[in-house]
Amino acid sequence: MQGKKADNELRKNVLAMGKGELELWRAGVKADENLFDQLYGYIFSGEHRLAWRSCWIIDSASEDHPELLAGKLPKVISALISTNDGSLKRHFTRILCRYQLPDEYLGVIIDRCFELMTPAEPAAVRVNAMQLLYNISQQAPDLKGELRSVIETLMEEGGSAGFLNRCGRLLRQLTDNQIK
Repeated sequence: MQGKKADNELRKNVLAMGKGELELWRAGVKADENLFDQLYGYIFSGEHRLAWRSCWIIDSASEDHPELLAGKLPKVISALISTNDGSLKRHFTRILCRYQLPDEYLGVIIDRCFELMTPAEPAAVRVNAMQLLYNISQQAPDLKGELRSVIETLMEEGGSAGFLNRCGRLLRQLTDNQIK
């Protein structure tokens, strides 16, 4: 019974957290493996607010400590492929940008990232998908031409200044890498 009560209390605290508390949660996750495991499990709970706030914490904590998620990438990849939740797509793509991805998953990740670059997606999801594709193109150079073409099309379609800036930056990086 104590476990259920503690779980309910943790859920309540995650749901009530504000941006100013993120650093406390990050420190807690890094210091307490059980807390990390609970929050990681909440990501896949199907409860929108609980899932995205937990993912936000895990994403933020793994930024400085990528080893926290190193063994969990297949589940993150699977969740990215299947989720329709914009918040989770944003965090999953951001998380995956930090890792060398296993070759056996590259095809499905590439397909999903190209799907996520449509104008129907939020700018943050699109930018993270572009960055992830760029990172993969460093492992799979044959991807660079298609990615350049898609980014050029996205720039023609327009978007926010930040979105267009990132498109331009990635396009320059693709061009610079091709010249070298």
